[in-house]
Amino acid sequence: MTRRKTESQGRLGTLFRLLRYLTTDKARMVAVSFLFLIGISGFILISVLFGQAVNLISSGGSSDELFRLTFATLSMALLSLVTLLFAFRGLAVIAQHALYILRKDLFEHMQTLSLNFFDRRPIGELMSRVTNDIDTIIALFQNPLGILVMGMFMLVLTILAMLALNPFLTLVSLVVIPLLMGFVYILARVAAPAFELLQTRLSDLNGLMEETLTGQRTVIAYRQQERESENLDTTSEQARDVGARAQLLSLIINPLTTMCTYLDIGIVALVGSVMVMRGTLSVGDLASFLSLTLLFIFPLFAMFANYNFVLAAIIGAGRIFTIIDEEADITDRPGAQPIRPVEGHVVFSHVDFSYVKGRKILRDNTFEALPGQMIGLCGPTGAGKSTIINILTRYYDIDSGTITIDGQDIYDITQDSLRQQIGVVLQEPFLFTDTVMNNLKYAREGATEEECIRAAQEANCDDFVRRLPDGYNTLLVDGGSNLSQGQRQLLTIARLMVANPRMIILDEATSNVDTRTERAIQEALRKLQAGRTSFVIAHRLSTIRQANRILVINKGEIVEQGSHTELMEKRGFYYDLFMSQFKGRIADILPGVSVSSPGGEPV
Repeated sequence: MTRRKTESQGRLGTLFRLLRYLTTDKARMVAVSFLFLIGISGFILISVLFGQAVNLISSGGSSDELFRLTFATLSMALLSLVTLLFAFRGLAVIAQHALYILRKDLFEHMQTLSLNFFDRRPIGELMSRVTNDIDTIIALFQNPLGILVMGMFMLVLTILAMLALNPFLTLVSLVVIPLLMGFVYILARVAAPAFELLQTRLSDLNGLMEETLTGQRTVIAYRQQERESENLDTTSEQARDVGARAQLLSLIINPLTTMCTYLDIGIVALVGSVMVMRGTLSVGDLASFLSLTLLFIFPLFAMFANYNFVLAAIIGAGRIFTIIDEEADITDRPGAQPIRPVEGHVVFSHVDFSYVKGRKILRDNTFEALPGQMIGLCGPTGAGKSTIINILTRYYDIDSGTITIDGQDIYDITQDSLRQQIGVVLQEPFLFTDTVMNNLKYAREGATEEECIRAAQEANCDDFVRRLPDGYNTLLVDGGSNLSQGQRQLLTIARLMVANPRMIILDEATSNVDTRTERAIQEALRKLQAGRTSFVIAHRLSTIRQANRILVINKGEIVEQGSHTELMEKRGFYYDLFMSQFKGRIADILPGVSVSSPGGEPV
């Protein structure tokens, strides 16, 4: 099978899969189909009645008969108007429900995917899938869908009526279809790849705008506004050029379909007139047939004129279904059970890990954390500190070795129950666009306002929250940009207290804040750590001096472990890190202790 044929079948399959969303409300769809059937049948009967009226006039019939035909025609027109009005209304409701289900399927499925999926795709690309690609389907469902559905009914019923009236003339009227379909096929060969490339260019454009706006402070600081504008112009021009190529089909199809319409009517009129002159067809039947030919051409015109909407929606739906069909890399094992009550005894045994197969990030890491202990993790940038945390929370799966919590292998328990027991405070706090209270309640379903306020008091943020314009009902915007960095961090600590996990992870939670705020955060963290096993990723070694055990990581291996005092006495890798970081301030940190630099000279 050729690649083009496979792609064609793929697009057809995507279209049918997309249209299945319209059948989620089956009862309403049946009712709408019945209304379309009645409405289109009324149109066809009007054409038949028109032919009878012509025959009546040409044969000198009575005015009463003509009046009855006229009344019947008006009745059919009114019936068609009412039924099609309700049909279009019902179809609009069905289309909106289908869009709702599609958005829901896409977003809910994305919530099930592993971090590895998001690591592989820029945020701009994902945003394009949930905005631009959905927009192409909205453009189809909201605008031409009703015309296309009506056209399908009209096409089938009109052909049946034409066959009943005169099979020979029906075949004559079908002559233009292969010609029209041939033109459309050729144009679609050009437009389809262009539509696909257009969605990619729009993804690039969204990604560039998202990155530029996020980093606007840096852009301004380095005076690169003009450069970023030029980059956006270049990307926009690429999208414009591809878009123009993609719209080639819609620009040409309308005049092409109009030409074929007049050609078809002309052929039918010519052949029909000859039949009338030979006495094999009445004038009224010819008039009815010409009217039916117009009804027959209309759905073809509607379908081909809106083909660009269909094509764009197919491309967009294909990109959406690619995500919906994506399988999560991290899944629960069959038979995985919720974790039993946790004390916080964590054991890593000979753990290896790689983000990319064959390129190990962690090698043979073994350590133990007893319940309630504070474990510090330090080492150079890229050594693997955050990776150890990522595999403890099962954001990623290890290559080999075992990780247990209170003797339970983390691969024998469900991910949800595991993460319910592990709380994280990141270096960059994140708050949602919502009230302070709802941000605190986010930590645990069913949390009460009293529990949230108590947690805020424990985290030293109750005072400043109450000074906000609306207190706990103050709306936070843009990730909490209306708060200071320290205030955001204190709120994330309070949120974690509401969650009440048995183990916590702190990723340099006191960085980027002033000394006074740091003290408030440190005090809140001490309350948070009390009685809980905690893992502290340290960039400033002073934050882990009191840790029960410090893991010194270099190039993916735990090269040393022990307390601060034990590691300093070893004068190994940790000692060198500590000395390089605190050179010139050792006397203040370790009063009365004589410490030498790595070279042996007193500091």
